[in-house]
Amino acid sequence: MATLIVTPTSRSIRERSAQLRERDGFLPRLMRMDEFLSRLALVPGRAMIQGSQRILRLREAAEFEGFGRLQKDRGLIRFFARSDDFFRFFEELAWEKVPLERLEEADAYAEYGEHLSVLKELRRRYGARLEAEGFTDRMFLPEHYRFDEAFATRYDRIELHLEGYLSRFEMELLSETAKRSELIVHWRTTPFNEKMRRRFAEEVGIELPEESRLSFSWSQGEILEAERVPLEIASRVLAVEERYEQVALALAEIEGMVRRGIAPERIALVLPREEFASVFDLYDRMGNLNFSMGFDLRSRPEYRIPAAMLAWWQSGEEEDREWLQRLGGAQAVKLSSSRLMDVDEFFSMMSEEGALPGFASEEIPRKRSREADAIDEIRERFVRLHRREKLATREWLFLWIRELEALRLDDVRGGKVTVMGVLETRGVAFDGVVIVDFNEGVVPAQTGKDRFLDSRVRRFAGLPDRQDREALQKHYYARLLEQAREGAILYALGDNRLPSRFLYELGLGDGERVAAPRELLYRSAPLPAVSGDPEVTDFDPTSMIWSASRLQCWLECRRKFYYRYIAGLKEKPDEGINEGQVLHRILDELYRERTHFEEEAQMRRALEETAGRFLASEEVRGLYLGAYWTKVLQDFVRKEIHHFAQGWRVERREMPVEGEIAGLRFTGRVDRLDRQGDNYLALDYKSGSIAASNRQSSLEKLTDFQMSIYARLLRPRYPDLDLAYVPILDGGGYVPPTVPEEKEALLLEHLEALGGTRAFVAQKTDELSRCRYCPYQLLCERGEYL
Repeated sequence: MATLIVTPTSRSIRERSAQLRERDGFLPRLMRMDEFLSRLALVPGRAMIQGSQRILRLREAAEFEGFGRLQKDRGLIRFFARSDDFFRFFEELAWEKVPLERLEEADAYAEYGEHLSVLKELRRRYGARLEAEGFTDRMFLPEHYRFDEAFATRYDRIELHLEGYLSRFEMELLSETAKRSELIVHWRTTPFNEKMRRRFAEEVGIELPEESRLSFSWSQGEILEAERVPLEIASRVLAVEERYEQVALALAEIEGMVRRGIAPERIALVLPREEFASVFDLYDRMGNLNFSMGFDLRSRPEYRIPAAMLAWWQSGEEEDREWLQRLGGAQAVKLSSSRLMDVDEFFSMMSEEGALPGFASEEIPRKRSREADAIDEIRERFVRLHRREKLATREWLFLWIRELEALRLDDVRGGKVTVMGVLETRGVAFDGVVIVDFNEGVVPAQTGKDRFLDSRVRRFAGLPDRQDREALQKHYYARLLEQAREGAILYALGDNRLPSRFLYELGLGDGERVAAPRELLYRSAPLPAVSGDPEVTDFDPTSMIWSASRLQCWLECRRKFYYRYIAGLKEKPDEGINEGQVLHRILDELYRERTHFEEEAQMRRALEETAGRFLASEEVRGLYLGAYWTKVLQDFVRKEIHHFAQGWRVERREMPVEGEIAGLRFTGRVDRLDRQGDNYLALDYKSGSIAASNRQSSLEKLTDFQMSIYARLLRPRYPDLDLAYVPILDGGGYVPPTVPEEKEALLLEHLEALGGTRAFVAQKTDELSRCRYCPYQLLCERGEYL
């Protein structure tokens, strides 16, 4: 009898194969679930379109007038970031057998009828373009496929070990298979796959028992075996303070499992967020871990140089150019980013100029690394797929970087303990399981918001919603833990993290708080021994130039003040977008050429154009912020226009001020000074909350005296002066400082005490919330400092 066994993953195939070799007789054929399904559905005369070819064809299909109503940019780099939304939307509808027209029946989608018509046209044009070139796409497979009768009848018996979710199209393929071969399904029902159990009842007509291990014949429509097994998890739950402390604790748990007789090959370390793998790799000094997800190329010059070059082309900033040169791409800075060329010319030119390390044909090493071989392989495929394209250099570079980002190199070092993501655990049982990051929002992972469908429309159309997706993840974790002899679940509490509520659904509850054994991570103490707090014995505040931020630092934490202003330790530059700083720069530029605006529409256009220039280099993040600010700043614009209608005009921007207060020298920079006749108004832009700065009770906790300092420095020059905060992202307007007299009196008290200080002890603050974003938390052993 010809038998085929279908399992979820390649790892589960290896496990099953090892078990079968211990038996006598012929081995059955083994196949992955995705491969099995792909063999059942053929599209004669068509090739499945691959990789970035899909994005390029979809972008070509989007060249019609109505597409602009979706507010999507057709530029390749920005279109690429959004293309997944379209593919996911079209593919899910197709595989769940839900026509686009059905969405029009949902009341919640009525207002988006115009968008649906654009989406239908985009799908039609994309399909026509693929058909003309002899391609098809996964989204069209349910419409165009032919069932492969020859493959389905090749086996007398097919055993399917099911773990996940089946779409309606997948169930259709399996139903057709069951008519031609004996199809046996092995399955475990848990409280977390109830939707799939109901689907079997509705689609196949088989009522399957709850919380059971069972086998049933899809072909005969009958249950063959069923054993009632309530879900029971007996894992230990452990909590630590900081996230990185989980590394030490996880290694200790693994060591304990090995000592208790579990073979290291039978232990899995599961990472809900796979980026955590780099931290475990850093501390795996003995090479005990094997990272099944592999490693990427982000730390290698083959990736870093082209990525730095693209960053410089997008930003035009001198610091990006310098960074490219430091990486070794000095020759590449002279290349044009907009020149049109084919793919061969792109690789030839970039290689000659040193922008693509490892491709210079005259420098072929005797022994090539596996990284170089892997890069050559994807390059050959990339060239083959894009032979007919002509794109700008910048676009080719972007596509090539995305190819490099997707490349994973296998871990071949031979570690015995497997590190993996939860999806890789499907169909595999381990004797020992350690799971980290078991925090709310991480386990189960929060699924991204659907760009086109909300939960109500999804339920109406019978599509999986957020709860269904999270339930599927819970099922995977539950299966992994229930099959283990020993399990350890770890989570962190620092930075207001919470344990996952899933713990209570598993019947486990909160974890035991433990101290991480850091000696597993360090051969010596992780930080230099510090005896007591630093003492400053020759402090002279009158020799310093003070500012509101320096005074605030003094009042909040003496240790931070010591590191920054006494020891002179510089902070690490912020590599991301600082929203507050960017907003300040945008508003400064907005009023550079004019003192006021008269119409809201005029100001909104100017604001959008200015924001666009500042955010152009930030790609997806910048686009999001631009769209978000355009919406949120509407109230700000309206109140600005009303303000200008009363006769106010912008007099100064970023105005420097300086002077002496209580014997100490102060300096500052006022965001904006407005004038109305002889009246002046000093404005301080705030992108965040003004509650702490503008408190009017518990003034003893106040540390931000910026408005009081500005008032003392400006009033001698501007007698008729008022001051106000501008909460630019919170409705705009002009909020005057509360109880200004009391705050100025308190400022003078602080300055009098400060002026008489000649020595101090640099103690740490008692308010740990201030340490969360402090650049010196490593030195203070607070926060994630392991």
